[in-house]
Parts: sequence; structure tokens; C-alpha cells
Amino acid sequence: MKAFLRVVQDIALLVARLVAALVLIAHGWHRWQVAGIDSQITIVQGAGLPIGFGIVVVTIAFELIGGTLLAFGLGTRLIGLGMAAMNGVIVFVVRWDNGLYLNDGGWEYNAVLGVLGLLFLAHGSGRLGVDHLFVRPPGDGSDLIDDGSDKN
Repeated sequence: MKAFLRVVQDIALLVARLVAALVLIAHGWHRWQVAGIDSQITIVQGAGLPIGFGIVVVTIAFELIGGTLLAFGLGTRLIGLGMAAMNGVIVFVVRWDNGLYLNDGGWEYNAVLGVLGLLFLAHGSGRLGVDHLFVRPPGDGSDLIDDGSDKN
């Protein structure tokens, strides 16, 4: 049963990573190519945030590059941290006063993405991600570097 649940977890993490990657890449592409950087700067400045150009460029780069890395399961925990931080700022600084519902400019969508980022931070890519080739959870007997401590 434990092995079955591990497989289910790996598949669930893969599906979550692929969907989140698609959303990140689509949003980054839309900001960059469809809406345009100037319109994004106007939105950021309208929210009262400083350094509009810098925030927009970092956001677009994170969504495009981070989404691509996330699809392969590379740097998953770091991308998860970025998702949680970015969406946390959006929820509490930009959208909080609009209420919960997205139709009213609310924060529900960003809260879900932020929590998904926390899950990636906590669980990584699973065994179906490139991260698994380089980093293994401690204590599973498959560490790449032997720390020299024998428990015997």
C-alpha cells in the first residue's frame, strides 16, 4: 500500500507541475507578447508598487523560465518558493481589498497558485522530475553523497 501511495504521489506531483507550468508559461507569454510590457507596467504602477519595469521583467522571466523548469521538474522547490512569494505579495498587497472572488478582482486564484507553490516547496518534483536525479529525500537510502555516518 505504501508503494502504491508513493506512485500516486509522484503522478499527482507530475500532473500538478505540468498544469502549473502551463499556467505560468501562458501568463508570462500573455504579459510579454499579447498585453505588452507597457500595459503591465501601468498595472503595477496603478497598484502603487515601485519600480514597475523591474517588477514586470522579473515576473515575466519567472513565469517563462520558471514554468519551463517546472515542467521538467528542475528546481521545483525553488520555483515553488517563488510561486508562493509572488502570489503572496499579489494577494496581500494588490488584491486583498477586492475580496475573495476573482470576478471582483479578488485573490482566490492567486491564493491557489501560492498554496500550490508551497506544496512544490514542501514535496519537490517527486520521482518523475529531473530534480530526483540530483537530490533525494534524506533517509531513503539513496543519497548521492555518503556523509560517512554509519548507524550500525
